[in-house]
Amino acid sequence: MIFERILILGCGLIGSSLAASARDCGLAKEIVGVDNKYKLMRERNPFFDEISGSLKSFEEADLCVIAIPIEGVPAVVKELANNQGQSNYDLITDVASSKKSLIEVLDELKQDSKRAFLSKFISSHPLAGSEQGGWENASTNLFDRTICLLSTFGMTSVSDDNSTEDEEISPPRQKVARLERFWQGVGCRVEHFPLQEHDQLLSVISHFPHLLAFSVGAFMSSSDYENISKTIHGTGFKDFTRISAAPPGLWTDILLENREYILLNSEQWLESYKEFICALEKGDKERLVALISQSSIWRNGLRKFKPPL
Repeated sequence: MIFERILILGCGLIGSSLAASARDCGLAKEIVGVDNKYKLMRERNPFFDEISGSLKSFEEADLCVIAIPIEGVPAVVKELANNQGQSNYDLITDVASSKKSLIEVLDELKQDSKRAFLSKFISSHPLAGSEQGGWENASTNLFDRTICLLSTFGMTSVSDDNSTEDEEISPPRQKVARLERFWQGVGCRVEHFPLQEHDQLLSVISHFPHLLAFSVGAFMSSSDYENISKTIHGTGFKDFTRISAAPPGLWTDILLENREYILLNSEQWLESYKEFICALEKGDKERLVALISQSSIWRNGLRKFKPPL
């Protein structure tokens, strides 16, 4: 057991799956949640010991996880930072898939509140999810064999070899180690990555690929084979379009939040796409083989998951 009490703000797919996994792995004595839909979840969501509609219901916790939609993160961070005298959370993390608004609100905090908050805050992003949202689809194994990115606000760019971590606004190393053990406990491999570069990385490995999948889904839905393609298709088609079924509201917020980097990726991708189209138009087999080989070599080079030590 790592924690006496875990408080999870937001009891949707990620929050409830995290509660389910932590309970299943024996990582906490008590797991409580806060959600504005708590009345609908009472006695139906089995993963929490108690669910409330107010943060004031739970003023103490060893770990507080912010697992609400992106648009609500700034307000919650402000509330947590400004009410540290009323609440006692030893360790705070978030699981947002985009960090732009988080960084902005941290920069806006008053210096004293900022220093106190950042002494216990470590940003997390488990690279896990499902095209089926909501707590009803929560799973004890959602985080199995996945990667979780950890970032402290003072962590410097991976490209700056001469820089050091700002100890004044970073949590003690034992807190970082404790959070590492927690994520490893639910099945993740932990990787550290600078908070300031998070969104640029995620635009490449997650957000832009989702945009492509959504565009293919929209194309298929308006094609002449809209209906027949739902019953006649191969596994490749099913695998490629799987994430196009992701929750629209959630992904609209993510795409808009990180649109700057996504649009840059779109411009670069268009140049690559045009190369394929040009080779097709010219019937250039040699060029097509070269382009497909480049893609195939990259895909076959993806590292296999290594379980945490």
